[in-house]
Amino acid sequence: MNNRDRKQEEKERLMNEVLGKRRTGETLTTDEMITLSQDLKTQTDELADTMSRSDRTMDALREILEQQQKDLETLSALNGMNSTYESDIEKVRRELEKDYGVATPEVPQKHEPVNADEKVFEEAKVDLIDRAVIGQKQADQLMISFRRPFVMGTEPGKARNVLVISGPKGSGRHAALSTAVRCLYERQVLLSDEVYTVDMSLYQSGAQEQIFLQDLYKGLTGRGEVLCFENFETGFPSFLRMVNSLVCDGKVILSKRYVLNKGILVENQTGLVKDAVDSFSADGKYLVFFTTKGTGALQDAFGASFLYHVLDTITFTALDEAGVDEVIEKLWAELEKKCTQNLALGISYEPEFIDWIKKHYDKTNGMDAIASLFNDFYINLSQVVLDKSVWTGAETVLKVTDDRPVAVFGDTRITLTRSKTSAEELAAVNEELDNIVGLNMVKDYIKQLQSHIQVQAIRREQGMKTASVSMHMIYTGNPGTGKTTIARLLSRYMKAIGALSQGQLVEVTRADLVAQYVGQTAPLTMSVIKSAMGGVLFIDEAYSLYRGKDDAFGLECIDTIVKAMEDNRDDLIVILAGYKKEMATFLESNSGLKSRFPNVINFPDYTGEELYRIAVLQAKGKGYVLADEVTQPLTEYFDKVQSINAAEAGNGRLARNVVEDAILAQSERIMKDASADMTTLLLEDFDLEVKVQPPKEEPNPFAAFLNQ
Repeated sequence: MNNRDRKQEEKERLMNEVLGKRRTGETLTTDEMITLSQDLKTQTDELADTMSRSDRTMDALREILEQQQKDLETLSALNGMNSTYESDIEKVRRELEKDYGVATPEVPQKHEPVNADEKVFEEAKVDLIDRAVIGQKQADQLMISFRRPFVMGTEPGKARNVLVISGPKGSGRHAALSTAVRCLYERQVLLSDEVYTVDMSLYQSGAQEQIFLQDLYKGLTGRGEVLCFENFETGFPSFLRMVNSLVCDGKVILSKRYVLNKGILVENQTGLVKDAVDSFSADGKYLVFFTTKGTGALQDAFGASFLYHVLDTITFTALDEAGVDEVIEKLWAELEKKCTQNLALGISYEPEFIDWIKKHYDKTNGMDAIASLFNDFYINLSQVVLDKSVWTGAETVLKVTDDRPVAVFGDTRITLTRSKTSAEELAAVNEELDNIVGLNMVKDYIKQLQSHIQVQAIRREQGMKTASVSMHMIYTGNPGTGKTTIARLLSRYMKAIGALSQGQLVEVTRADLVAQYVGQTAPLTMSVIKSAMGGVLFIDEAYSLYRGKDDAFGLECIDTIVKAMEDNRDDLIVILAGYKKEMATFLESNSGLKSRFPNVINFPDYTGEELYRIAVLQAKGKGYVLADEVTQPLTEYFDKVQSINAAEAGNGRLARNVVEDAILAQSERIMKDASADMTTLLLEDFDLEVKVQPPKEEPNPFAAFLNQ
């Protein structure tokens, strides 16, 4: 009996005796059966009971498939069918789905490459250099790291290889790895082209252990053979120890027992169970660690024994002039191809167009920034076609007009960028700053930061040492003094001058950072910080984070913020805002707060004259003007209110409220006199009665003693 007949009979025996389904006219010979690892009679009885319950059908079929896999593996070992048994398992899986209408999980298989000799890797290296912008040296090192286990062999139960890829952002590290994996997958050296990544910065608390383990388990058991670790420099210590065990020992022993529930790893609460997961293995995986800080960061995070197991370190450098030219050349070829095939547009460019790209791309993000510009070009060209602004087959010239890239279609031209350039955004922010009433000291400080950052950039370009300064700030002052407005402009300002990568403002309070249950505060706080990365995290009423030494949740939040500030000092600004007195007390709650917030900026209360100017701007923004007769009475009103209780009056909000009330009163007046000017607010439209009350005096604890 040949191997094919034996496999067919074994498959039928499993389906007939385990599932209770025998196919007509087909028999099995018992002398050629392989003994199963479980008693089939017992298994059949248990399965019959299980199959009667619809909610357990899926789990039963999964167990059957796993048993079938084990038996087919045994068949393969006995009959030399290593190269074909995987396809047989796939056939059984498809038949189960067809016969029973139940999808069964695809079980990852150990992979033996079809061809992994030196010639294949050399071809893959040439392909890698052709597809990705990568130097010969880095391509050689990448292919060596993937070929190493095929030459040296691998220790059973351990990772195939551990490699470190270092270099600055935008140097093409990730693209090179993904392309290398794809090239090797196409040559059947790797089983999959998937590159799975675990971002260690996402797990900042022991309360996130199960989430971390789920993500790690997925990466270790998935079909892909490459598992990457990002941002390990800011990883939680206990999780870093697990990763270190994977590298050094090939496995990590879990402190708890877990089980799989519909493909998800969950903690077992019932003691000993079948198929429990109590350890993870790195067997068969390439473990890749990305860093921008060199191998020193690895030793800081994991220790010297970790570095001993790293056999390949691949260092990428920032794009030089030749690298930029190569990136632009490849991206232009891709853009030209997409425009021809998808948009029916023929495109060409004038020399100054390429010069504009070289001048304006974000140097801190390198290749990614150039790719982002080309993506903008394609989106805008696509929109023209969607709007039918040009005829199909039109010849399009890309050029530069008024320092902006444009596409010219005959007499029609469109702008190719989707956002303002840094220079334009900086000019817009400066104009808004100048239009803000008062706060001259605050505005001067922001502009000083610009000068410092620009000088440091020049020093860096000339190879000189740079002196970074802390940009974290504390804003003190009463409500309505412009703290949030300035913070929003600051975020845009820092993005425009290159100090921040994104420029968004994330405004939060205690309720957004502190959870109600144990173990939830650090993950919640960290998720907010992640949303603010590249921009400004503005914490209003920050003093409320600390409610005394017994406020464990608040202290946990503060500790998480302090650590995140330290780990992300180059791309995150944290601003704490609140009343001056309360903020002074708050800074004492954590010994690291004072030193990390050296920039304390006080926002003074507005004067009556300043509030009047704000009121004029508020009215103008709503399409109204203030009559001349309003100027003096309204200014005097503001002066009086501010002198009584500026804190509770609202400052800038007071001016807004007064204008909005006047607009309502004017509407009522217009209804009675249709000929009246609808755009002018008269004195009679304003209610200038002072209603604010003086602040309540705090009781003097020594009053009783003094009155004796």
